[in-house]
This record gives sequence, structure tokens and C-alpha cells, in this order.
Amino acid sequence: MSSEVSEQLESVEEIVLHGVAASPGIAIGKVLLIKKDGIVVEKKSVEDASAELDRLQRSIDRSTYELDKVYHTAFEKIGVDKAKIFEAQLLMVSDPIFFEAIKGRIVREKKNADFVVDDEFSRQIEQLRHSGNEIFRQRALEIEDVKNRILRNLAEAKLKSKFEGTPIIVTSELTPADAVLLSRNAVLGYVSDYGGARSHASILSRSLGIPAVVGLKEATKHVQDGMDMIIDGYRGVVVIQPSEGSIKKYSDRKRWCEQLDSELLSEASEPALTTDGRRVSIEANIELLEELPLLKPHGADGIGLFRTEALIIDADSIPDEEAQYQTFKKAVEEAKPNAVIFRTFDIGGDKIFVEDHSEQNPFLGWRGIRMMLDRPELLKDQFKAILRASVHGKCKIMYPMVASVEEVVRANEILEEARKSLTAENIPFDKDIEVGVMIEIPSAALMSEEIARHVAFLSIGTNDLTQYLLAVDRTNELVANVFDEFHPAVIRTIKLIIDSGHSAGIKVAMCGEMAGNPLATVMLLGMGLDEFSAVSSVLPVLKKIIRGTNYKSARKFARQLLKMDSPEEIKKVLAEYLKNRFERIYYTTISEESLDYQI
Repeated sequence: MSSEVSEQLESVEEIVLHGVAASPGIAIGKVLLIKKDGIVVEKKSVEDASAELDRLQRSIDRSTYELDKVYHTAFEKIGVDKAKIFEAQLLMVSDPIFFEAIKGRIVREKKNADFVVDDEFSRQIEQLRHSGNEIFRQRALEIEDVKNRILRNLAEAKLKSKFEGTPIIVTSELTPADAVLLSRNAVLGYVSDYGGARSHASILSRSLGIPAVVGLKEATKHVQDGMDMIIDGYRGVVVIQPSEGSIKKYSDRKRWCEQLDSELLSEASEPALTTDGRRVSIEANIELLEELPLLKPHGADGIGLFRTEALIIDADSIPDEEAQYQTFKKAVEEAKPNAVIFRTFDIGGDKIFVEDHSEQNPFLGWRGIRMMLDRPELLKDQFKAILRASVHGKCKIMYPMVASVEEVVRANEILEEARKSLTAENIPFDKDIEVGVMIEIPSAALMSEEIARHVAFLSIGTNDLTQYLLAVDRTNELVANVFDEFHPAVIRTIKLIIDSGHSAGIKVAMCGEMAGNPLATVMLLGMGLDEFSAVSSVLPVLKKIIRGTNYKSARKFARQLLKMDSPEEIKKVLAEYLKNRFERIYYTTISEESLDYQI
């Protein structure tokens, strides 16, 4: 960094950045910037292909050794279940088919190993990166980590992972290996330009108890080593060069948050029962087996959404029935005696394993149940895997991206075929397994009462429902500010869906991000929502709010909100309600302000 740029950074006033809250907690400390300058790969012709093959093999051996060390470090710090995250990377560097193809190109094309490795890996990475699915985009980062590890070892370069002091790590991308290896130091927190809350690195950060904020885009451009920084992993806020006032505010907030977290976790196992006796179910959204140990400590009443497409990100093809069964069985056994709702694959033509097909608009394309109905053999295999797992605990099945009654009827027919197939094979299963539908498309919302007649429950997916109702691509920065789940049209549609389900005599759940937003809890409760499903870390907060709320009063409050015509007004009223009744939760999870007295 030039002295001029350094002086400019040192002279800047407080900068506040907003990103993704990846791991809860507040940290106040000094920045340690870990640069990940891309390894420059040149395309070179070589005369001795055997020498390049030797270089490649040494790099593979070294990379395998490093990843094995990461695995064992993770095993010691966070246990075998979460350490399994690195098994996929170990399998990748030992994949004989993949690397035989690379070696074949080196011999045929007489090109350097660096170029061929970069080219082959980059093809996979780009395919995943342009996916409409956040899970696959996160997987692209992990594959890139393996690629960079091999390239770095080809160049015989070293990556520093040990240092002095107690810093906040700032980097462009936080990989799973980074999260584990850097934690061997006295790290206060992690900050990164890229990443999401559901990435492996974020999950590991939560398991390690290290606060993290990711997806900040340009955090690395604003900092240098030794700068003061505050990170708020509850709300996804980073403060660079904080003022004395901000340091005081966040020091207080840190103390209050830690006190509240301790209290909430101690009460997490208590039921979500309102003061006048209405009980609702508080469940967890998960996509990785590594998240299962978080269920009981956070008081989950089951798994309200198991994203089965996560099985695909570590595979070269869609897993067969047996592989799916083994995964589903583990989830069901861990959740007992509570239920697990398995959402069938929400994949499509923009993602992977679909050849000679591209999508101009994947959000409106060939995905979810419409794709699976066109591939009935895949859907039947998944049904059989879930049915087989149902003898080990309580299971439910849920169809994503449903747009019509006809799709539900056809999916149920394929499910019946799966039942008959297992019966013919004398394989036991729960004959009373419940089937539900995710309501996330406006047409399904308007037809929700008719759809409810064909299923045992409905679950509202607010992320896509909001996107489709408001005609907003939530990944498009130009219109992202228009995306608002508190828009009156969204709120009224949610109420319509809940009423439709109840009219049909079935329960209605919510598994979108709104279900985990404390600002919305009392409103959703008052609208009659039966089940909330969100990330495990927020479940104790939801339970606390519900236990302190009168259901009859919440119903009256919700009716008032439904009459409002602006999202700003709705959010303002909700914020005031939370502030007046659940002050500590408001100030630690919602408000930018600080309490003016000590709790």
C-alpha cells in the first residue's frame, strides 16, 4: 500500500458498513488484513510433460496433507460432525477421474499444470457461481479454495495462518479452512467482502463462537492493519475507525447481548406458549447435517425446512436413493421425537446437472416442482428415500415452487407410485406421512384454499413470495431497496394464505426469512401462524417474544397492521411495539441506538 493511500485511510472518519450477519456476537479490536491476491496463472507450452505431472502430484500430495490437518483441527475444536465439511474437499483433491482428465490434458496439449488446473476448476466454479441458488454460489467459493490451494502449492507458496495478538480478521473471502485454521489464534471476529449466512464458513464460525459479518463487498478497501474496528454479528454491521461514542455504545451492547444470550439459551427448551395459552411450534431451517447439533441447545421443536438440494453441492451427480436415505435417516434420528420436513429438490435448469440448457431468467424458469415433475424418476427416488427414513422418526414431505393444484395432484400421484414400489419390495415406511406445499408463488397464494384440500399443511416461503409479488429481483442491487417483506401486499397475502389453510382445517407454517425476524413475530402470531421455522440461533428469541405475548391482543394488533398502506408505517409500529414490550431484544437485535441505562 502506498504512503499516500495509507495516510488517506488513517485520516478517515468513522465508516459504517452493512453486510450479512453470519455469526452472532460483538467484537471490538484491531484489524488484521489477510490479502488473497489472486495467483497469476500463465498459459505456457512445455516440452517435458512428465515434469509437469510430477509437479502436479507433489501439489496434490501437499494439498491433501494440509486439508487433512484442517480436518483434524476442526475435529478437535468442534467435533466430528462439523469436521465432515472438509471431507468433501479431501475427496475433491483425491478424485482420480477429475485429476486423470487434468493429467491427460497436460500430456495431450503440452501445457503447464497451473494453466490446466485453473482452467478445469474454473469451469465448475463459473457454472455454480452463475446459479440462481445461493447454496451453489457458496459452493463455488469452496471449490475455488481447493483450486487456489493446489495452485499455491504448485507455485510452492505459503499462506500465513499464525500471528500475534487478538485481531479481527478482514479478508475478501472467508473459506471453511480459514475459519478453522485462523481460529487457532486468539481471533476476535471475521469480516469478509463475500459470502452468505448459510455458507460452510459461516456455519463453522457460529460453531466456533466467533462473531462474523460477511458479504460487505468492499470492506477490504476501507481498512489496513491496526485500524480499530467493531463488528456486530447480530445485525450484520461493521464500524471502521469507530468514535469513542460508538465504542462505548457497542461495549454496552456487547455486555447486554451476552447477558441476554445466556438467559435465552437457559430458557430455550421451554415451549412457545402465549400468556393466554396458545402454543406455536418453533422449528429450525437447515441444509447441512453439521447443523443438527444446534437443534436441541436452541430449543428447536423440529426441523421445519430441510433443504435437500444441499446434498448435490458435494456430488458429481444427483445422489441416488440410497445416498439420500442415509442422509435423511441421520436427520430424522437427530431430531427425534420431533418431525423433519424434507423439501424436495429445489433445483433447475440454471443450476447444475442439466445439459444443453440455459436460463435467461432462472427465477421464472425450470425449477422446483416443475422440473421434478418433468423428471419423475428423480422425484420418485427422493420420495422413496424419505419414506424409508420415516421408520426412524417422524418425517414430512414438502413441494417447492408450486404454482397450481394440478402440480400438487401430479406430485401426489408420483408419491403414491413410490409407496407402491416400496410395498412391493417389502420395505417398511410410515403410511401416514404428511405432505405439504410451499406457498411462494402468487398464483399458489390465490389458490391456497384449493391447494390446502390436497395436503396436510402449508408453509409460506416469504423470500420468493415477496420477490414475485413486488416484481423485484432481490439479487439485483439496482432494485434491492424495493424488496420489502413488510410491504402491505405481502402482509395481506400472508394473511390470505393463513386463513385459507385454516379454512381447510390444516396448519400453516412459515420458513422464509421473515419467520426469523423478531420485528415480525407478534404480527405473524396475531395473524394466526401456527409454526415458525428459522435459523437455529434466533429460535430462543422467537420463543421469548411469544411467551411474553397475549394471543388475543396480538390478533387485535395484527388487524390494525393489515389496514396500513405503507411498509414504513408497519415497521415503525412494529419497532415501537417491540421496544415497549421486549426492550432488551429490541436494542440488541433491531435498534441502532444504545440503551441510556444499564440493564
